[in-house]
Amino acid sequence: MRRPLSPTLAKLAEKEVNETPDRIQQDIIILRVWIRQQPHLRARTDVDFLISFLRRCRYSLEETKRRIDRYFTHYNLFPEIMNNRCVTQRLLDINRLGVCLYPDMPKGDSRTAMFIARFGHFDPNLYMLREIYHFSSMAMEVISLENDYASLAGICEIIDLEGVNSDKMRRFDRVLFRKWWNWLYACSPLKVKEMYIINMPKDIQGTIMFLYNLLSMQVDHPIRVLKNTEELIEHIGKDSLPEEYGGTNGHIGECIAYMEDLLNSYRGYFEQDCNYGTIEELRQGEIAIYEAEFGASGSFRRLNWD
Repeated sequence: MRRPLSPTLAKLAEKEVNETPDRIQQDIIILRVWIRQQPHLRARTDVDFLISFLRRCRYSLEETKRRIDRYFTHYNLFPEIMNNRCVTQRLLDINRLGVCLYPDMPKGDSRTAMFIARFGHFDPNLYMLREIYHFSSMAMEVISLENDYASLAGICEIIDLEGVNSDKMRRFDRVLFRKWWNWLYACSPLKVKEMYIINMPKDIQGTIMFLYNLLSMQVDHPIRVLKNTEELIEHIGKDSLPEEYGGTNGHIGECIAYMEDLLNSYRGYFEQDCNYGTIEELRQGEIAIYEAEFGASGSFRRLNWD
């Protein structure tokens, strides 16, 4: 049974994603019937999962169907991230690095949830970037199921580049990043509403600004480059940031513990992940292949910076 929304969240649901209680059950039934009718598709059909995608698509059933299909198609197209999604000790160790933080409370009056990425907080000699993205895909799915502010109002993403140097940028896997960016915007059940980039070291400014200019053309939300946390506070306020960023929204340690508790509670959920994906040979119509998404003529061709 879906947890009831508070009056504040109910108003937010209607305003942001066109959610009304009397249509949810009908839309769930329609999606479940549609999924059963797709011979190639092995998709989750539990209520919370389907609602998270309906919210992401503002209750457009056709767009929800397309996003669900893309999501499970990427089990084949993006196996580096979408395969073997189990809660392991290494996954928990990555969480404890504090590379990706999801504060429990939402951001200010807009109520968007917070996501802080700190790529300077992992050693590429010990962890691969694909492992970070692998963790993040699982964390974002859990957040979409557990945090109504995130699924209704979207996410405010902060990319903190402190500690990212030219050596790390030389190891930066651009192909993997292109695939991750495509997954985030074409498949993820969470919508990024705004993005801030802070603490950019001088020796990587050229590369980051090139990416910034490129990516700004691909999204429908603002991407702002700020110097430091002081400027960040001016834009989004103290009430949404952890104390380590000058805010009043708990500590980073609490964010890490919050996610670890969630991941542990979802062990059984992710153990079932091997049951899902697509069997492209059974797809009726054009088969989804890697080149269609990431090739020279694919949907992601405009991000070819090599």
